[in-house]
Amino acid sequence: MLKNNPKKISHNIFIKVIILFILQTCIITAQDIERYELVSVQFHGNFTLPTSELSQVVSSKESPGWFSQFLNSFTSFGEGPVYFDSLLIPGDVEALKNYYFDNGFFEARFFPRHYLDKEEKTATIVFHIEEKDPSLIKSFDVEGIEWIAPEFQTRIHDEMIDLDTTERYSRQIVEGKIFNIISFLRDHGYMLVKNEIPVVKIDTMKNEVDVKTVVNTGRRCKISELRTDKTGPGKDLVEDQLLKDIVSIKTGQWYSFYENQRAQVRLYRTNLFSSVLVTGVVSDTVENQVPLNISTDVGLLNEISPEIILNNEDNALNFGFGIGYTRKNFFGDARKFSIQTSAAAQNITDFISNFSLQDTSIFGYTDARIIIEQPYLFGRPINTQWENYITLQKRRNEYNATLYGSKLNFDFELPRFTFLTSLSTYLSFENSTFRFSDGYISRAFGDSLLAVFKQLDPDNYNRSRVSNSYIGAEFGANRSNNLLFPTKGYTLNILVQEGNSLSYLVNQISGTKLTVPMHYKIVFTTTGYIPFYDSETDAFGLKLKLGFIKAYRGSKFDIPLNQRFYAGGSNSVRGWQSRELVPPLQTATIPSGVTSEEFEALFFRGILPGGFILLEGSIETRNRLVGGLGSALFIDYGNTWNDFQSVRLDQIAIAAGFGLRYYSEFAPIRLDFGLKVYDPWDKRSFFKKAFFSETFEFHIGIGEAF
Repeated sequence: MLKNNPKKISHNIFIKVIILFILQTCIITAQDIERYELVSVQFHGNFTLPTSELSQVVSSKESPGWFSQFLNSFTSFGEGPVYFDSLLIPGDVEALKNYYFDNGFFEARFFPRHYLDKEEKTATIVFHIEEKDPSLIKSFDVEGIEWIAPEFQTRIHDEMIDLDTTERYSRQIVEGKIFNIISFLRDHGYMLVKNEIPVVKIDTMKNEVDVKTVVNTGRRCKISELRTDKTGPGKDLVEDQLLKDIVSIKTGQWYSFYENQRAQVRLYRTNLFSSVLVTGVVSDTVENQVPLNISTDVGLLNEISPEIILNNEDNALNFGFGIGYTRKNFFGDARKFSIQTSAAAQNITDFISNFSLQDTSIFGYTDARIIIEQPYLFGRPINTQWENYITLQKRRNEYNATLYGSKLNFDFELPRFTFLTSLSTYLSFENSTFRFSDGYISRAFGDSLLAVFKQLDPDNYNRSRVSNSYIGAEFGANRSNNLLFPTKGYTLNILVQEGNSLSYLVNQISGTKLTVPMHYKIVFTTTGYIPFYDSETDAFGLKLKLGFIKAYRGSKFDIPLNQRFYAGGSNSVRGWQSRELVPPLQTATIPSGVTSEEFEALFFRGILPGGFILLEGSIETRNRLVGGLGSALFIDYGNTWNDFQSVRLDQIAIAAGFGLRYYSEFAPIRLDFGLKVYDPWDKRSFFKKAFFSETFEFHIGIGEAF
């Protein structure tokens, strides 16, 4: 019997390892020397499925452009070059086969080719595709639902099973229908419902598909009891009954996964909890009775929160600071008490140090508020907020304002499957005092008349003080596919507000005269997103905003300035500064011997800033460049007027421009450069104006313009 020599075996293994190492090194070295940059991945013959989808399926990706590679060479932005790898092609072909199969093309064929340019050291991959005819869905059968209530069967058949037999088979369509059926049953008591893997029968001769799935519904369950489980530092300060009241789910009602999710949203909105979970306890289910467990982690109930402010107040980017104190569960019932104060401006240090009319280069605001908020009212999930505030404002070259008031707001939780997605109503009272700059009055009347007004009433010649009450409602519908970066769908928002009917009622009861105008305000805003690019990172959007203010008792010129319309700014017509598009000042002639009261009447009849009719719109394309960097091209238009008789097409301002975007984790940060393409108040040729001083504006903003 022959025996192997262990030393000889070890020697042979060592030699083989060395040879393999040398070969691998040679291969890697050869690949490094002969690396070809993959500059193009093409698809030919894909008449049905778009190239944008197929390019996401394959692993072979085109090398990014020179700009991306340039950024990547010295920063973390951008991407480096991508090199051709022939080993990826078989996997790409298999991925394409699977993708076409999932979309009803069961006999599609693929012929990959690659081309190397040895001089340029570049490569191109071309996938030639024979799609052939797709298969249509002939039938979609669901077994197991014959035991549920007849009305449920009817809804499932009519809304979820019924299909168009001319529709091409798609795995996504089948999975979507099954998901809708399972979700419907879970929301109507069938907590343990599940389905088996669908069976797909393919008839390649007729290009037809029959789909069949089995659903095991289980018993329909009712809520037997509500249990609570609290953790966290504030767990002993929140009562169990409060959790049950906020959840608003009653024992004896049918189990609903959707209601559990809504209950979690209600709990989160109180800001009492760092985590919440509302689930059925399957292990304790007896027959058709299931307990519901409310698990929460209760945070600290006292909170001090300093903040840095970045917002687009009045269509301009403002920077500032703020601080707030919040007491959660204030006197129980998940009530929240907050005190907030803030200051913001485009130049915050100058604004805080010099809040006066003499410095016309700055504008901004300071604000202090006391807010009481509770998540439900009269046992219903109506988020109720009572807000009391005082605000000091400064507008460049216009006025200083002091506003103080109180507002009671009701935010309603809407039922499922309604057209509206948001609804809020409010009652408010506001006292406003405006003190106008001498320069502003001088532009309207002239220096000589300004001196006369100062003599008539040295203390009040430039001041206006009014008190107003408001009743309003705001309706919203969001049908876009993404809250942060929509690429298709639309949104609608309607604001309806009535002014001073409450004041009129109080005056009638007290027997006094109403001195402020009764009026109404309507603002309609809609945005639409057209899937022009067929991409989740590129968008084409449209915006239209219309506004109208009408005084039906008294003069509309007595309506406060902060209720009027203004256009221009980072969220408006971006070729103009914030609030720059307003009806022009009407030069007035003041008769001799005028009193201060007569002057005030003249001053408010058309000389104050702000309009009563608003038209505003935008067309914008947003495209991702590299990673989190993006770009935008836009056309904006709009203006404001005092009445319908003044509205003219040749007075609609038009701006165009481009912008850069950085898509951070919380919101896009944008820089927009706008040009006055058509200025209704300066109709000189665009090329005859000074570029930087007369036609160009730039804006910094948080979030998209719309």
